Amino acid sequence: MILYPHLVMNYNTCYKSDVIQRRKWELTLQLHIYFTPNDLRVVKASADDTYIVIDLIRATTSITAILERGARHVFVADTLEQAQQAVEKHPGRLLCGERNALPLPGFDYGNSPTQFAQMDLSGRDLILTTTNGSRAFYACPEQSVRLAGCLYNGLAVATRALESAQQRKGNIVLVCAAESNSFALDDATCAGYLAAEIRRLHPSIEIADSVYAALALYRTYPPPELAQYCHSAQSVTKLGLQADVDFCMTVSKSTCVPMVIGKEQDTGLLVIG
Repeated sequence: MILYPHLVMNYNTCYKSDVIQRRKWELTLQLHIYFTPNDLRVVKASADDTYIVIDLIRATTSITAILERGARHVFVADTLEQAQQAVEKHPGRLLCGERNALPLPGFDYGNSPTQFAQMDLSGRDLILTTTNGSRAFYACPEQSVRLAGCLYNGLAVATRALESAQQRKGNIVLVCAAESNSFALDDATCAGYLAAEIRRLHPSIEIADSVYAALALYRTYPPPELAQYCHSAQSVTKLGLQADVDFCMTVSKSTCVPMVIGKEQDTGLLVIG
C-alpha cells in the first residue's frame, strides 16, 4: 500500500526530468579548441562552459607540480608589475616566474616544474607570473570553471572537465596559451591529447574543426618526440633545462587538477587551488 502516492509521482517526474536533461546534455555536448587566447577573446565565450588552459612548457605543468607538492594556493599574476605589487602586500608568499624562459631578478624561484617537484611546499602560497601561461587564465570568462591542463595531468583534467560540464550543462573549451599570442606546437599538440582523452571518455561529444586539427598534431608529434619539433622546448633546452622538457612530456602521471577558485580583492590575482 502506497501511503503518499503524490510523493511517488513527484519523485518519478523529477527523476525522468533529470534523465531527459542528462541525455540532452550528452547529445549536445561540444568540444572546442582555441589555439591562442586572442582567438577566444574575439568570440562570445560562455561562462557556463568549462575551460582547460594549456601552457605545456611550462606554466600549467609547474602549477600542477606546485599543488601536488602540498602548496595551498598559486596566485596567478597577469603582469610582472602585478606580481611584484602583490608580494609587497603579502611578503610571506614565494615570488615565482619567468620571462622568455629566464628566471626574474629578485624572484625566489623561476618556472621550473622539475624544481617545484622536488620541494616541500606544504601550506605555502606562491605568486606566479609567466610569459604566456598565467595570462591565458585571464582570457576566459571570469565566472567560468578554469582548469590547468597539461600532459602530466591529462587524464585527470579530462575527467574533471567532463564532470564540470555535466554539472553546469555547458561545453568544454581548451585554450592554448600559445607563444607571444602566436600558434605554439606544444600547446596545440597537448590539446590534441586532451581532446583524445575526452573523446575516449565521452565518445558522443561533438567536436569542432579545430579539434580535428589538434588530434592530427597529436598523432603526428606524440610525446616525447614532440619536444624535438617545438620552439618552446628548444628554448628551454638551450638554457640547460632539458629536465624540465622531459618532465613536461610525462603523460598522465598526476591526479592533481588545479582550478581557479576565486580572485583576490586587494591584489586582483587569480587564486588557483
